[in-house]
Amino acid sequence: MLNRKILMIPGPSEAHPEVLSVLSRPVMPHYGIEWGKMYEETCEKLKEIFNTKQSVIILPGPGNAALELAVGNLLEAGDKALIAHNGWFCEIFSQIVQAYGAEPVLVRVNPGEIVPAERIREKMEEEEGIRAVFVVQNETSSGVLQPVEEIGAIAKDFGALLVVDSVSSFSATEVRADDWNIDICIGYASKALGAVNGVVPIMISDRAWERAEKRREPMRARFLNLNVWKKFIAEWGSWGHPFPSSMPTTLVLGLRRAVELALEEGLENRYRRHRVSGRAMREGVRALELRVLPDEKVASDTVTVATTPEEVNVNRLREILYDKYDIMIAGALTGVKGIRIGHMGVTASPMFIIPTLAALEATLSDLGMKVKAGFGVAAAMNVYRAWGK
Repeated sequence: MLNRKILMIPGPSEAHPEVLSVLSRPVMPHYGIEWGKMYEETCEKLKEIFNTKQSVIILPGPGNAALELAVGNLLEAGDKALIAHNGWFCEIFSQIVQAYGAEPVLVRVNPGEIVPAERIREKMEEEEGIRAVFVVQNETSSGVLQPVEEIGAIAKDFGALLVVDSVSSFSATEVRADDWNIDICIGYASKALGAVNGVVPIMISDRAWERAEKRREPMRARFLNLNVWKKFIAEWGSWGHPFPSSMPTTLVLGLRRAVELALEEGLENRYRRHRVSGRAMREGVRALELRVLPDEKVASDTVTVATTPEEVNVNRLREILYDKYDIMIAGALTGVKGIRIGHMGVTASPMFIIPTLAALEATLSDLGMKVKAGFGVAAAMNVYRAWGK
């Protein structure tokens, strides 16, 4: 018995055991030649996951701090920003844009849909002066994987910078920052990568550094100000302190080990594992007669969102899974009645998906749904047999 709950939620995810082992080591100072080398090597390894030859920094703090860094440095009061809006996390971008005095221009679709690239081009043509485009690659509120490549080309055509939130897809789904003209790409530690929350890897293009440097007015911030980061990189980087604050070194070392594990697995192998596990979970959920929200063609590799019948009490369903089966899943965020199940990093595996489906089947039956015994597990196993782990 593990004597703890299994995190089948859209984040934080289960940390890799080797990451947890690193976290138990003695604390390193956040400066000095030895630390500077560790930090720089970690950033270089992260570039392989971002698929970039440009800059990567590691920001201490939550993912929202990284979103604010992107908005606050690239936009000024009165600027327009286009937001591809198809869920709850896209709305966070909209709120931050407004908080910084800029104007969000929304291209909105229903939850469970992608934002078509042609709609973005039409809006760019209609609205003059769009300075930046913001996209969530993997919208965990609706279980949708948003294509990014064509949006990057459109943003470039109109001279706008592109910001991509890859928080819930980083290392599970391919991102090609340079090839897709991404200017700021926000990764994450404690979702698909299998590390621990508290540090955020961020890819920053040369164009983004230049935009921050050539602002009409200075950004009213220090810690999130890219010009301050640039100064510390240039002036303090040589002795191992290329950041304007202290750094949680233990968390960075955990991040480093998670990145090494991802690269050792091989990114293409890792992407395939998440695709297959995502398909297995969705087929299993459908076999339990729940409706998966997005169409299969646009479904996320790391989270499954499903609606539940009216007779099923979602809160009670989650309670039973948690108390009786030691499995934690999440509720819906999109205004629909349903559940969200994460399958990312460590949990993108039959070792976690099959027990989750078995427990979900039993719980639905306890709540009065007529569920065909074993159908969810069988459907998932058929996917694994057909496609392999």
